[in-house]
Amino acid sequence: MTEVGTNLKHLCVPREENIEPMRPILGVILPRNVSDQFFYLQLKFTPKIGHTLTDEREVVVEVPKDLVQRKSESIKECLREVVALGLARSAALGTFPTEAERAVDLYDEDPPIWYYDRRPPVINERSCDHEENGTRAWRIV
Repeated sequence: MTEVGTNLKHLCVPREENIEPMRPILGVILPRNVSDQFFYLQLKFTPKIGHTLTDEREVVVEVPKDLVQRKSESIKECLREVVALGLARSAALGTFPTEAERAVDLYDEDPPIWYYDRRPPVINERSCDHEENGTRAWRIV
C-alpha cells in the first residue's frame, strides 16, 4: 500500500482498520472504529471576518454508511470518508436558521472530529435539528 502524503493522486484512504498509523489527510482526522451503520462526526463553523454573523456553530452529524456507499459507487471506495464529510457538511449547514446563513463560503471550518466507537451524546438526548436524505444533524447549543 502506498503511504498517503501530500501528493493529490494518493488521496485514497485505507480501510478503517489500517488508518491508525496514517497521518491526517489535508487536516482531516479520520475514523478508526466507527459504527457498522453510520459515520459520526462533529463540524465547527466560524464566521469569516467581515460578515455580520458572529457566533461559532458546532453540529454533530450521523451519516448512514449505505448512503455513502450509494453516492460513492462511481468513484473509488477508498474515498468514502470524503463523501461522508460532504454529506455531513450539507446536513450541518441545514441546521442554520436562515437560508442566508447556510452559504458555506461565510465560514471557516475546523477539521472535523470523527467519533470512533460511540454515538455522540447529543444524539441520544433529543431529536435531530435537520435531516437530509437520511443524514441527520444536531446543533450543539
